[in-house]
Amino acid sequence: MLDRPNLSRENPTGPRGRRPPPGLLPVKWAAKWPPDDSDDLPGAPPAPGGGGGGGFADDGNFKRGRFSPVSIVVGLLVALGAAGAIWFGVKQDSQKMTVDAVSKEKKNIFVLPKKDQLPLWRTWAASSAELSLQQEALMQLAWAGDPEGVALATKALSLPDHRVKGVAAQVLAYYGSPKADSAKPALLEALKVADESDRPQIVWSLVELKEPAAFKDAMDQYRKGFLSKVERLGGGMAFEPEKLAGLVSLEELAKLATDESPSVRQLVATVLSRNAEAKWTSALISLVKDKDVEVAREAANGLGRIGDETARAPLLEALSNADKDSRQRFLEALRDGIGGEGLVLALDSVKQDPEETTWFQTKQIMEMLRELADPRSADPLVKWIEAKKPPLHWQGEAGTRLAEVGDIRGAKYIGERMLADPLKLYKLEKFWEADEGGHLSRTDLPRVVGARMLADLATVHEDKSAELKASAEASIILWLKDRPQPHANGLRFLATIRSEKILKDMRDWAFPTDPLPKEGQQPPFPAAFETAQSALRYVGRMKDEPSYPRLLDQLNRKKDPKMDITQDGLQGAGLAMMGMALRAVAYGASQGLAEWGDPRAVEPLTKLIEDEMWHEEARQAACEALAWCADDKAMVEVAKKAKEFASKTEPRKQLIGACYASALALRPVPSAAGELVPLLVADIDPGVRMAIARAIGIGGFDEGVQGQLFEKLKDVEVRNAAALALILGGTSDTAARTVAMYADFDKGALDDLKDHYYRAFGYWSDEDFKRGNLYRYVANAEAITRVKVADAPQEWARQRLQAQFDNLKYDNGPHSETRVVLRYRLYQAAKGGDGGQKKGAIETLKFMKEKGVLMALRHEQGETGALAKRAFHELMNPKATVAEDLSALAPATKAGGADVQ
Repeated sequence: MLDRPNLSRENPTGPRGRRPPPGLLPVKWAAKWPPDDSDDLPGAPPAPGGGGGGGFADDGNFKRGRFSPVSIVVGLLVALGAAGAIWFGVKQDSQKMTVDAVSKEKKNIFVLPKKDQLPLWRTWAASSAELSLQQEALMQLAWAGDPEGVALATKALSLPDHRVKGVAAQVLAYYGSPKADSAKPALLEALKVADESDRPQIVWSLVELKEPAAFKDAMDQYRKGFLSKVERLGGGMAFEPEKLAGLVSLEELAKLATDESPSVRQLVATVLSRNAEAKWTSALISLVKDKDVEVAREAANGLGRIGDETARAPLLEALSNADKDSRQRFLEALRDGIGGEGLVLALDSVKQDPEETTWFQTKQIMEMLRELADPRSADPLVKWIEAKKPPLHWQGEAGTRLAEVGDIRGAKYIGERMLADPLKLYKLEKFWEADEGGHLSRTDLPRVVGARMLADLATVHEDKSAELKASAEASIILWLKDRPQPHANGLRFLATIRSEKILKDMRDWAFPTDPLPKEGQQPPFPAAFETAQSALRYVGRMKDEPSYPRLLDQLNRKKDPKMDITQDGLQGAGLAMMGMALRAVAYGASQGLAEWGDPRAVEPLTKLIEDEMWHEEARQAACEALAWCADDKAMVEVAKKAKEFASKTEPRKQLIGACYASALALRPVPSAAGELVPLLVADIDPGVRMAIARAIGIGGFDEGVQGQLFEKLKDVEVRNAAALALILGGTSDTAARTVAMYADFDKGALDDLKDHYYRAFGYWSDEDFKRGNLYRYVANAEAITRVKVADAPQEWARQRLQAQFDNLKYDNGPHSETRVVLRYRLYQAAKGGDGGQKKGAIETLKFMKEKGVLMALRHEQGETGALAKRAFHELMNPKATVAEDLSALAPATKAGGADVQ
């Protein structure tokens, strides 16, 4: 949402490392407009005259109005509260409405259910008594998809205020064609009397509605650099070259390839490249040699797409001859224009001498392929490996790139790489053979990462265990046995493919014959029990029946029931080594039982959970295992236990209640919400309250429970717990209303809610994907951004949820989703799911900033392609916001991350 209607700002530099689209002012112009005569801005004459600061703000951004933000606007006095009083207020135009009153009015509407909001927004949209509210109303109706918004925005075009006209044009562009086609005549009339503050928005709206009569005006605005400054509704650049070019034939557009304006030539290069056909080869060859590098890099995309030798030769020549900075820009153009296929093509431009240059240029492309993760790169990458037979290091890297996009062919190449000893593969004197972990002869990071990728492939291709065994089973076993301790990534891969060859070793690692440390024993901690913790989990994943009773035995290895091995109990009692060993085996066994998911484990897990003398982390792991082992009937009993223990006054009892609540969050029981809501009271520990709130929210609830939660917002002590449940489990409408209510509370309350919201997403399970929880979280976060508290958009939900998606790199426990696995599953859902799944998957991919997958989906037919095109454009042209510093909330990790084990 715009911070102030029609006075929004956008990122002047566009996506990182990329020049803004044609016509957008470079950063060097940020502090001056009009520019000096000596400066070179092709095709951009001085801005039209006008008072109040003119066309561009002091940061180089186009300002649609010539009015500064108002502190007091002539309007009306609104009787707050009831709809009738609001309507009465709209009719008063003889009194002034303060900024605070406007903010209060917005809040009073935001807190209402959507069905009750719409009539009020329509009323304000039809009234020009308070311009900021009219603009807000038009935007809210568009976001709500209200059909009446088109007529109201069309009518607003006839008003004299250019700010309102600009927003109305944005709104009509948002509705798009055919929904807003009826507004074309009104837009054309408004264009006749437009000034520099609203002309770009009106022109772009006509472009969005595919009105050919607007082409001349559109090109005029484009040449002046104004059109590419138009924001879409909600922020972020609206300009799309293809839509502008779509107003005329490609043949007509191609005639502009020699235009004196570099921006126009860049437009031609961009559009011809996106419609790459052999007949445009000569035009693109000419453009790839253009003196303006931005024109040349756009033309490079088209030559790469055409792909025949005539087109490839000048492209590879341009890449080979480019200096370091220009090469980077060419590669970025290929990445953003073609995707992974373009980057693989660029591998043929890598210089073969000197050796370090070959290494650095190849690494540059491989890293760009990793960041992009475009599924379409798989086929050309396999062809490159088979044709070029690259050194084993690059074969392994290419195999890893394949695995990152879920392509099972990567297993063969990673498997071969797993056999190579770093000391033999790399030479210390070759300083360039290094990565983030240091010189590759001194680190095993490529194989650690390769094993993680194999485990992810095994997870998404459970039906192809035989192929994965043939490709990598033997090499992973050799690697594990060659290490001082077997790495968890390798264990996870072998357990997932149910490797019979490793079963005996897995049992030996899981159930070591070493005795437990003795009381008073000093460090170091026995390595056998470190290994056992991981192996116990993965022997459970293998569902090795002879190991089942031995897994249960680990929960009973503390023979003295009075021995206190809680975290407090281990302090200074000489029990540290013994207690941590017991914790390791109970923790690992609980995770193994969670992987197994057998109902036989419910009773022993429950016993461990309620033993107050056991270590808290082991008991927490048992609660998480309970979620995967219990059936629906047993989970109802878990809900009762959560209520029973959380109701007690003793902290240790409440801790058990919170533990049970965490199980409900992993495996929700919707019918239990009514039992849990009464536990959100002031005398329950805050941490326990939040665990219960999370369980309520993740499980979902009915309208009766929703009403109880809204009622609890009135209690300052439990407000944030109730709000968290509403945001997590409610509809988008419910989540937005909840946040809107914080306009009446102190700022500290909202800040506290933000932190609890962030911490609610520490773990993503495969059930979150299957149940569609992820889609709900994303939709609710987006809805919250359109709410204003104290007239400020609430961007925090989007930023914090995105930050948690960034924490998906590593496996986080039984049934957890890694980024590779989730990305692959979302990709498949977007291609083959029903309408709701497609939309949810694509919106989630946009939220995760998965550029490569969205690029691939753009070429799908029907609804999937249309949704992906829009999502990709919004991802590439985001609304400019100030990023929050969330470092204080991020969980502590080992140096080097989870790959260092």
